[in-house]
Amino acid sequence: MNQNHNTHLISSRKELKQKGVMIRKWDYYENGEYYNPSMKNLNKQIKTLHSKLKKNDTVYTEYSIEKDRNDNKYHIHLILNYTNEQNLYDTLSNYIGGSDWKKREIGLGTFNECNGRYGMIHTEEIIDEYLYRRYINKTNQSINLV
Repeated sequence: MNQNHNTHLISSRKELKQKGVMIRKWDYYENGEYYNPSMKNLNKQIKTLHSKLKKNDTVYTEYSIEKDRNDNKYHIHLILNYTNEQNLYDTLSNYIGGSDWKKREIGLGTFNECNGRYGMIHTEEIIDEYLYRRYINKTNQSINLV
């Protein structure tokens, strides 16, 4: 019995890199005072950010918007799967109006940080995806964007 397999139909999957990202975003009133955007507005902004990342790369985004413990403000946790790291950092820094990335060490953890006119971003390597996903889902269920 002879079996023929169409191996050309099986697409080769690129190896995706993974980063954990935390974003604190703010906007400005006309008088120059800044404020933290609403959860609805942040959802819209993350979808726009995802589409901008996808223009030049294969990107899968998982995110959760979390309310700060003390204030009535929000921040965003993301798991980004990507192939082009330069596109990732350029798009993220453009999103918050920043440009300089600095490596910071706190305790045993090391992360990259970018501060800009419209917010700040921390990126870090994900060592244990299960634990990181559990952390970002502690208050709200995360949402996947493909």
